[in-house]
Amino acid sequence: MKAELRRGLPFYGEEAPKWGLARFIKAGPARIVLALWRVRVIGAENLPEGGAILSANHVSLLDSVIMWCTRLPKQPHFVAKSELYKVSGLKGRLLAWFIDSVGAMPVERGTADRLMINRATDLLKKGEWVAIFPEGTRVRGGSDPSAMGEALGGAAYLAQRTSVPIVPIGIAGTDEINVEGKVLPRFPQVTFLIGEPIYPDRFEGRRKEKVQKITDELMISIRRLRDEAREL
Repeated sequence: MKAELRRGLPFYGEEAPKWGLARFIKAGPARIVLALWRVRVIGAENLPEGGAILSANHVSLLDSVIMWCTRLPKQPHFVAKSELYKVSGLKGRLLAWFIDSVGAMPVERGTADRLMINRATDLLKKGEWVAIFPEGTRVRGGSDPSAMGEALGGAAYLAQRTSVPIVPIGIAGTDEINVEGKVLPRFPQVTFLIGEPIYPDRFEGRRKEKVQKITDELMISIRRLRDEAREL
């Protein structure tokens, strides 16, 4: 199967392709990643059995890489910016092939990407997990380590559309991996603190109002979990 044909296909069930590269990475290279950064996952009992959206803070290119490698009950599909699929030359073709081969799917940022929405909706209804960073891009705190970016409503919209919960996750440690002016990465301990699911049916109001309420609560939870993870 061509890699691009895997976009939107599940990891589990009869419709799932073999996902050979993803399985290989999980069996070997992913374990090395987890060991290098001494990755901890706390609160995994909060993860639901059915479909769910996993949403976390985003400060490093390695947030999604390490989170993908982490041992969770289910392998989440990541939403990746479409620019990663548009790199020119052989490097770009290899990058797009790799991203498709590990179960990610592109999104056109700044637009209502109906294709991504439909793919994610289908996966969630099949009981899969989809990972979305609500800030949409990496946000470095700089002099203010508590800073977070403005949240987009994509995760909340999908949750409301599919009636699946959003699971807030605080990530700590990845902001220390890449230091400005340094070529080699550092290896701080990375912690994923998983919070209680946020169920969209708890919120009232019209669609746009509900999306905003869900997003606001999600970001409050992510900030709290991130701060708690930093203290662990």
